[in-house]
Amino acid sequence: MPKLDDFFDEIDLARIRRAKELSEVKRSFGRMTSGDVYGIASKAVVVLAYANWEGFYNECVRAYMRFLIEKGGKVRDTDWLLLVSAFHSDFESMRDRNHSLESRQKFVENLKTKIDCGFNAIDSTIVEARSNLDFARLSQNYELLSFDLASMQRVRNRLDKELVGWRHAVAHGDSPDLTTMDVEAHVDFASSLLVMIADRFQYAMLARV
Repeated sequence: MPKLDDFFDEIDLARIRRAKELSEVKRSFGRMTSGDVYGIASKAVVVLAYANWEGFYNECVRAYMRFLIEKGGKVRDTDWLLLVSAFHSDFESMRDRNHSLESRQKFVENLKTKIDCGFNAIDSTIVEARSNLDFARLSQNYELLSFDLASMQRVRNRLDKELVGWRHAVAHGDSPDLTTMDVEAHVDFASSLLVMIADRFQYAMLARV
């Protein structure tokens, strides 16, 4: 049985570290935006806020997967949809071989052993952020993880428009209108998301003990 406190501490420490970084972002750039003609400070805040959101989410995923591996058991008994991840390499193989009859036959042969796999067969990247953690991506990941998405519904629009949308525009060389952006509010929003994500993963661990 995994030591729950160790995994909780890992997530809490990661969140605190990122919260401190976001606090420093707010302190460093908050006073610079008023005279920021080219919006450099605002763009920096947008990129750094998103980086902490995506980075922390991925840290939680990896901690959760290690927890599941230590807990043991068969994926199909508790997390049926995570078999999508276990079969990822098989799906890719079929695609690479143009879904030929031979590749499909091989898939079915592998199914006999893969269907009873443990969590060490899971490829965690399937439920990681992969550079665009918007609401649609989060919803898909939560479904595979069998997580309740209800708590994230109220932040859906702001997540997509501000945290992800602004960062996406900046990362692709565009200049979104950030003249009305409140640096403090934007950073605080990112910090609040970290708490919500931490709570979701920790609750999922607790429910399995």
